[in-house]
Amino acid sequence: MLEYFSTHPVPKNVWLGVSVENATFKKRIDTLRKIKATIRFISFEPLIGSVSKLNLSGIHWAIVGGESGRKARPIKKEWVEEIFHQCKEQNVAFFFKQWGTWGADEIKRNKKENGRKFKGREWNEYPVKQKVL
Repeated sequence: MLEYFSTHPVPKNVWLGVSVENATFKKRIDTLRKIKATIRFISFEPLIGSVSKLNLSGIHWAIVGGESGRKARPIKKEWVEEIFHQCKEQNVAFFFKQWGTWGADEIKRNKKENGRKFKGREWNEYPVKQKVL
């Protein structure tokens, strides 16, 4: 992606993002930050581990969600909390998509039963319109 957009402009209506499942893949954020885009987002899904300390400068949106399906790996509430607090501290829109197959109570069930509530409510924040950087 970085190679392509080093010689091609990102259309103004295109939002660019990367997936970061756990701390191992945080280097993708640095790559994304190097691309001039109107909106840059991180999809923390399926969230399968802690991401630890994040540098979210130049990032506009974080989407967090657990894995779904018969072989889904668990998501931990503390991992979601970790991302949530850093988004709030660094002024990044936070969208909680779903718990997935594993609920906040760490019980495996249908993802619809586990729902989308985090901290007692649904989080549907979207990024504020940005100028291309």
